[in-house]
Amino acid sequence: MLEQLQLLANECNIASNETFRFKRIHFEMWQQGVYPRIGLDAGLYNRVVEVCSGRSLLVEEFQQLLVTIGVDLGTGDAWLSYLQLAHLNGDIDVANGLEVIERRDWRRGFRKMTSYTCKRCGSGAERMFWTDCLHCGQACPYCEECLTMGRARFCSLLVIGRSREVAPYVVNTTGSRVGQSGVEVREGVEQQEQLRVYIEPWGLSEAQARASLEGLRYISANGVEDSGEKRAGYGRVGGPVSRVKRGSERVGVEAKPKPKPKPKPKVNNLFPRKFLIWAVTGAGKTEMIFPFIHHTVARGGRVLIATPRKDVVLELQPRIGRAFADYSVVTLYGGSEQRWEQGQITIATTHQLLRFYEAFDLVIIDEIDAFPYHNNPMLAYAAAKVCKPIGTNILLSATPPRAVRQAAKRGRLPHVRVPVRFHRHPLPVPQLVSVPPLRRVVQSQTMPSSLYTKLVASVERGAQVFVFVPNIQLVEPIVNILRAKLGHGMSETVVCVEGTSSKDLARTEKVQLFRNREIRVLVTTTILERGVTVPMSDVFIMDADSQLFDEAALVQMAGRAGRSQDDPAGKVYFTAKEITQSQKEAIRQIKQMNRIARKQGYLLRGK
Repeated sequence: MLEQLQLLANECNIASNETFRFKRIHFEMWQQGVYPRIGLDAGLYNRVVEVCSGRSLLVEEFQQLLVTIGVDLGTGDAWLSYLQLAHLNGDIDVANGLEVIERRDWRRGFRKMTSYTCKRCGSGAERMFWTDCLHCGQACPYCEECLTMGRARFCSLLVIGRSREVAPYVVNTTGSRVGQSGVEVREGVEQQEQLRVYIEPWGLSEAQARASLEGLRYISANGVEDSGEKRAGYGRVGGPVSRVKRGSERVGVEAKPKPKPKPKPKVNNLFPRKFLIWAVTGAGKTEMIFPFIHHTVARGGRVLIATPRKDVVLELQPRIGRAFADYSVVTLYGGSEQRWEQGQITIATTHQLLRFYEAFDLVIIDEIDAFPYHNNPMLAYAAAKVCKPIGTNILLSATPPRAVRQAAKRGRLPHVRVPVRFHRHPLPVPQLVSVPPLRRVVQSQTMPSSLYTKLVASVERGAQVFVFVPNIQLVEPIVNILRAKLGHGMSETVVCVEGTSSKDLARTEKVQLFRNREIRVLVTTTILERGVTVPMSDVFIMDADSQLFDEAALVQMAGRAGRSQDDPAGKVYFTAKEITQSQKEAIRQIKQMNRIARKQGYLLRGK
């Protein structure tokens, strides 16, 4: 082998006489100090362990983290010594990026089959790409699914830092639950009064307060069960989270016998529990999670708020920062300057969750039915693994996916409904308007009178008008038609009509102008179906029978109307040639929420 290395070195013009050599090392010589020992700094070691806590990083990211936070481990490969010591002490786990799965296929004569799974995002063989690797010098697979977050190869190192556990309560010798402050936690009415302390500062409505109290009771019950009990969760929509080894055996890291095994922590068979808050659009879901955050950080725990879109992260940051000024808040998204910072409260896009592992005591997943989280196994896997085993996942949605609704209905998923908005008025029920398809309207350049009169009425009453169309190609043609039609016979001299979509670089500016009433009619796609609140709005959904508009999209778009206390009865119109099942289901769901709100006494008298 040495001769082969020397030949290859000569071919590459590398002097191999000293570079490649074998030298026998005797244990006695090492004991006598003939070979230099590696001196490690205890302070630096503790700092490395601290910054890696709860993280799941490729070795390149690990090195970037150390440089960014100013940890200087010297030149060369000194960082490997710290990493190895942390691994031996059980503070950090080190594994390769992909897990090898070997099985026997009975359909092929029990032939041995080998496949690979990404330990970071959970993707299987269908997302593996093979190439000649510069690092290991052979054909090596890497994961394409999470490639944008770094290349996870079979030969790459994956550094997984362990987090400390923050138990909600402990059980004393008398069988009572005791909090960190030492105060006994009472059951029933007394416990409920203690939890209300976390609700009172936020000025919640009756419906919001009741939902928050139910969530707090669920969170505070965590950790009370027997440590051997297994709790099912629903990370991937439609099925339970796959069981992964916890404790001393991390994701994809098989514990190997050692000559002198050290005491290992007790294997934890607990799994994060799930709690769904099913709240109508405009119910104030953000305010409802404030008590959960307060309850968790007050005990020294860490909170993650994950949302599918960067703009929502940027919108939440100042609100959370003002509400929790005494705690550190970190925002993570593509290009974030706080990429390697740790905070007591973290607000992140769902893709950023790939860099964490069992890091948070409370994980709040916002808009579980939204793109790209919905129907994305990678993001569902990431969201499932970032919560500590005794932690809690709070799922937020106005339109939960069908599988989640069924799990809640069958009692498999604890949940609470918030069927009313904060102003206590019923949700606007969409009206059906029969019109020709949009392509025919564009071709004829004529607008049906039934649609035109309703648009004029909305503009003249002073409403901001959302006009939703199913695809980007229809935005500009509809804008041109509306400009021509609404420019005549109106009481106002000028009606500003604009269009926007995901490809519009000026989308943010146009939405702000729309909020400021400088734009009165905005033609858009489903890019604005969520997260946009404009006072005094009416909604027109064109081609509502399009296959691109499912029940959830229709409910979300309809939810742009009636959000303001000054104009709670905004108008919503489904305009289409046909009435589809999605339209019927959307209307049924809105009416059902109004019935529940009326039955529970949440609506104002006479509503």
